[in-house]
Amino acid sequence: MNVVILDTGCANLNSVKSAIARHGYEPKVSRDPDVVLLADKLFLPGVGTAQAAMDQVR
Repeated sequence: MNVVILDTGCANLNSVKSAIARHGYEPKVSRDPDVVLLADKLFLPGVGTAQAAMDQVR
């Protein structure tokens, strides 16, 4: 399964990556649209920084 964490520049990505890895997946961290669009599962970290994260996505 292709698991991707969107790099918004606003979150602790290592923490998210470790949590996903504990479930047996090897997530990629990327902001490359081609990588993100091919994800089977996409994580959008940054609940505490939602506005800043959305600004980066735009």
